[in-house]
Amino acid sequence: MKLIDTHAHLDAIPDLEGALNRARDAGVRAVVGVGTDRASNEKILRAADRFPEIVLPAVGLHPWRLDGADLEASIDFIEKEIPRCAALGEVGLDFALETPREKQEETLRRLLAVASREKKPVLLHARRAWAEALEILKTAAVERAIFHWYSGPPGVLREIFARGYLISATPAASYSARHRQALLATPLSHLVLETDAPEVYEGKPSEPRDLLKSLQAVGELKHKPPEEVALQSWQNSAIFFRLPEA
Repeated sequence: MKLIDTHAHLDAIPDLEGALNRARDAGVRAVVGVGTDRASNEKILRAADRFPEIVLPAVGLHPWRLDGADLEASIDFIEKEIPRCAALGEVGLDFALETPREKQEETLRRLLAVASREKKPVLLHARRAWAEALEILKTAAVERAIFHWYSGPPGVLREIFARGYLISATPAASYSARHRQALLATPLSHLVLETDAPEVYEGKPSEPRDLLKSLQAVGELKHKPPEEVALQSWQNSAIFFRLPEA
């Protein structure tokens, strides 16, 4: 099986070389390293230079990092570096934060304008803001987007599919009721796999090899063999990121 971890915070994994070697042994052929601010973006780019055979870089500005960030410098950096990247990300909206919605939305619009201009796909964080994030994506004319770890309402999910966007499954697919509900409603043609490493699942930090847990959970939910899920998610990911294998 060939697998792609479409979303991992490689800058936060202590033993990155070891983690990537373990991922390879598990069948993971590529890992998309996402950035959340200037410092993590720089680390992701260095990881891609160090491990070009497996790391695909993405640069972004997470809504959690907006407060205290130099917005102009952050966007300038992303504009400069995104041509060498596989995607813009992680970006998005999080209305559970105290950060004003208007500030989040304006920042996202500016970031999506960069992605649209450079024809890059978007790795989107949305929490309590699914419909609003989707509307901004539509207005920005973004052609390719993944709603990472989607756990939102079914109505928005249907609109996501209508736009041709995807959602991703994490290891939480084995126990999170809302995430499982969304995945059950998602055809394999609109699904990719991720770990969000080193996110903690059931008390244990994850790494890219834990993509096998995402795969297993989706297979069990869909009553499909893991080989079928792996093949479809690989094809979806390769097309999304415009990899040579597509």
